[in-house]
Amino acid sequence: MLFEREPLTPEGRFQVLTSLFNRVAAKAAHSQDKGHVPQAVLEAYGDLNSHIRYILESAGKHAPDRAAHARLRKIEKLLDELPENIMQTLPAGPQENWLLLYRRLVALYELLDDPDVGMDADEFASIVQKMVQLADTVARKSAVEVGAASMFTLLLMQIHLHRYAPRKKRVTRRRKTKSTKTKR
Repeated sequence: MLFEREPLTPEGRFQVLTSLFNRVAAKAAHSQDKGHVPQAVLEAYGDLNSHIRYILESAGKHAPDRAAHARLRKIEKLLDELPENIMQTLPAGPQENWLLLYRRLVALYELLDDPDVGMDADEFASIVQKMVQLADTVARKSAVEVGAASMFTLLLMQIHLHRYAPRKKRVTRRRKTKSTKTKR
């Protein structure tokens, strides 16, 4: 028949959503070179970095054990990786890994949520504000436009993936029962 339609598969739907996101999120007038970091991004990163390093230095003096020192070193390592993450995120287009910095900031937040860091409410609010400021500054200067349309499209993609992605089956393992008999 002339007007016969093919049914749209889940993969086809995801491709439609992906192409829509690529159109909506791509900035038309973005022309930054790889390795170029705008001054505003450097300032936002410097504010966050210096504040967290000050808190880490203070927490390191009062850390109770080696495990606490190891967790503080993890935070420091993630801080050392942030400049590279910023340089990778800024020029990345919608098809590339443009979420890298935002994921690293979330990981940093989760590590800072440790009681060994010893932040009070004001320090916590200040750190979170500086993280938001860095994310906002990078979003304004990056190749991907983070706006209502792109975020809505991302949410649609996430809902689609959640609905159609195969779920991993839980593996249940048998527990070995201990024998009450003594070995001779």
